Amino acid sequence: MMSEGKKFEEDLEKSANKQNIFCFRVRDVNPMLLKKGAKTAKNKYDFLVYHKLYLVPMELKSVKAKSISFDESMIKDYQIKSLTEASTYRGVIAGFLFNFRIEDEPKTYFIHINDFNAYKNIAENQLEHNYKSKVNRSSIPIGICEEIGIEVKWRKPISRYTYYLNDLFNELTEKYG
Repeated sequence: MMSEGKKFEEDLEKSANKQNIFCFRVRDVNPMLLKKGAKTAKNKYDFLVYHKLYLVPMELKSVKAKSISFDESMIKDYQIKSLTEASTYRGVIAGFLFNFRIEDEPKTYFIHINDFNAYKNIAENQLEHNYKSKVNRSSIPIGICEEIGIEVKWRKPISRYTYYLNDLFNELTEKYG
């Protein structure tokens, strides 16, 4: 059975294809299929999207909760470093795509890596801030994502989601381009 996170990745890829957006989904290697002791490279991100002269590397996270933990089991340090490094290049808009699978109303937000890093620093070091939402020392709650992110609109005709990615990428290029 496919995990909800993999369904999110698949739905995003299908949405990009339907909207004529170049999207490369980096596939994870199943460690069970490897020989004992074999090493695999760690993927820097889940997706590379190209839209209107901008490359958008994204790491996707999907949770059935109202916050996403900073714990290494959820967000790896190398993912943060990879997105941060990518964002230093001209024409690159790097970030996380956080999918909150809340029963009554699921929400998805793009969080630019610089905004994520700023929030994480404030949260972990309990620094002064101007956020309206509660700052959680060990996670990024949906309220903060609403403040610092760009919401990805979607529809669910039957059982799977379609995301309006052209709208998202137009907003990204307007805000960060």
